[in-house]
Amino acid sequence: SYAKGIYIKGLRHSNPSQHTFRIILKDDNCERVRLANYKVVFANPDQIQVQPLLIPFTAFDQMEQMGNSLVGSPPFNPMGVTEIGIMAIKPTVLG
Repeated sequence: SYAKGIYIKGLRHSNPSQHTFRIILKDDNCERVRLANYKVVFANPDQIQVQPLLIPFTAFDQMEQMGNSLVGSPPFNPMGVTEIGIMAIKPTVLG
């Protein structure tokens, strides 16, 4: 693949010094394992983004299942992406 990762531009958060984002990817390997995915947490604390933020595919280095690492899992396959999701994380909000 010629793609280096996921590019994101324009994200803002209500409390950028404390709040983060999480990007979640699933590939064809995740489809074979119930509730499996790859996650990366990132932030934009200065709320300044002149260039798009690059989250390289190499950052998705560990498959997870319900927050638990799946040791020995296959590496992320950027050619087999089946889902992309993004979450805004507020540590002050429980539930």
